[in-house]
Amino acid sequence: MGALLLATSSAVLAQYPERPVKIVNPFAVGGSVDTLQRLFAQKLSERTGQRFIVENKTGAGGRIGYDYVAKSRGDGYTLVAGDPGYAVLGALYPKLPWDHANDLVPVTTFARAPFAIVTNPQSRFKTLPALLAYARANPGKVTYGSPGTGTLGHFVMEAIQREAKVTLTHVPYKGGSDALAAVMGNNVDIVVTGIPTIVGQMKNGLIVVLATTSENRWPGAERVPTMVEQGVNVATYFWYGLMAPKGTPGPTVDFLYQQVVNILKDPATKEALDAQGVEGSAMKPAELANLVREETKRWTEVVRSGKISVE
Repeated sequence: MGALLLATSSAVLAQYPERPVKIVNPFAVGGSVDTLQRLFAQKLSERTGQRFIVENKTGAGGRIGYDYVAKSRGDGYTLVAGDPGYAVLGALYPKLPWDHANDLVPVTTFARAPFAIVTNPQSRFKTLPALLAYARANPGKVTYGSPGTGTLGHFVMEAIQREAKVTLTHVPYKGGSDALAAVMGNNVDIVVTGIPTIVGQMKNGLIVVLATTSENRWPGAERVPTMVEQGVNVATYFWYGLMAPKGTPGPTVDFLYQQVVNILKDPATKEALDAQGVEGSAMKPAELANLVREETKRWTEVVRSGKISVE
């Protein structure tokens, strides 16, 4: 029996991929998810000799793309770009058109980056402790922008408020670019955003980063203290990864994971990731599955305690 399973696994690995593989990106062209997915699609194409093609299926906060892949055949030829927003969907929408916990199988991550608490260079708040002290003394007087109600930026800021025991006023915008423009225009006090979205602004001094949500100081932002260093126990990352439909053969999932591990050993890949403000990170399928479960649980509690609703 063991010999038969080994032979079957070897046959799958010997054949896959036999034709082009589609990676669905549930988000718009040009964002950090899209940019990094296209980088790794190119690297996977080079390593396997088959094309890995990124196709954007946007709308409904990612639900359209995820639903499409969740209902696709589990043969390894249709994958979906995964990120922490998938856990947010499970927290926000109890009745999704697919089984959130089971219909998509985590494959691996290939990069991650922390969130950053960003303010305007002319802001009255020069440090995070100063901002939090003012917020405690003046509940609701500090404003923060987000890409919209129910977005990851909103959720991370809700978690920070809970941990820091402060109450801020949420100002939702129609997307991350608008939220970032608002803090650069001094229309809100702070914004929570991913490091990759502000690399250029950081270098040009257009914003000030008060803290990151990494466990240790982040490469490229070594002068910026972490949230934990400043007494707020919030450490979380925006991860970039791949998921596949339920039923995708285990050997195929393992093959893709190992390809990413090998890609991350390439110095040219590291250089490309450094330029985007992210670090390579290949989680095993089981590790990523556990992370998604834990993040879904965490954000569900944030939804409950913050009474967040988008429906």
